[in-house]
Amino acid sequence: KHMCLVPEYKEMAEKWIIEGDWDPFYSELARLTLEGAKDNDKVVLSHATDKNDQRDHVIKKLIEGGASEDNITIIQLTIDPKVKARGLYHRTARQAEQSGMTITECCKAFMEFEGEMTEEKYIDMCLEFEAANAEYLFEVHPKAIMVDISGRDVTHFDNVDKALGLTRSTELPYESICAKVKPIDEARDKKVMESGFIEAFTEIIARAGSQNGQNSSLAIEEEGEDEKKVEEMKKRRSTLMKCEVSMRGLSSRALSLRDTSEGVEAQRKSLITTGKIFEE
Repeated sequence: KHMCLVPEYKEMAEKWIIEGDWDPFYSELARLTLEGAKDNDKVVLSHATDKNDQRDHVIKKLIEGGASEDNITIIQLTIDPKVKARGLYHRTARQAEQSGMTITECCKAFMEFEGEMTEEKYIDMCLEFEAANAEYLFEVHPKAIMVDISGRDVTHFDNVDKALGLTRSTELPYESICAKVKPIDEARDKKVMESGFIEAFTEIIARAGSQNGQNSSLAIEEEGEDEKKVEEMKKRRSTLMKCEVSMRGLSSRALSLRDTSEGVEAQRKSLITTGKIFEE
């Protein structure tokens, strides 16, 4: 289960997002890693952690728990921003479709643009966002082995294997791996949207906004509304949040960069409430 669906972990998420206290969350990541090491010689901790002080906190906790610093390898994946944006476009389009929306409707709920959303327009807007908000993107860790995965082909695996000193079996050609992984990825997206964790996460974001004095468009007024309509609104809201977080580069700090201008807020509220965007 996702952390937002487990009471004790949901409390950690709330402390991080609402109070800015990420210590409990990253301490728990280290604890779980150490637990895994009791029964396994090698443990991989994969997480989209963007700040070095958070990464260093995990390493510190691992060492305090008995891990040898010499046995800790940090790998940081890098990718050409244009290649990443192109991949995000197709994922966003699929996720929007799974919730009964178009990618144009989804994107207009968190940024302003004219006309229909196209692949090239999406890429350009992602690159503009990264250029304007470089300080909010993933930091490079000084001890990390940088692994480039821009090829989106077998070189992706070759580079990771080289960094870890692994030898991949010749019985698993690249094409067969893709044939197995892609359906798993699509099924995972569907399961994620149905699990309720995005909705739980979005509720925390909305509460954080309310506590900061913001009248968030993510808030849903349930009183007096039909139960089925409320569920539909929550599903659309979850999709918007997932798409927005993906475009923001999965950076925890980038959540604070949500466009809260009056026009975008109105479009977001309209899409969540009615399933359509009404523009003046």
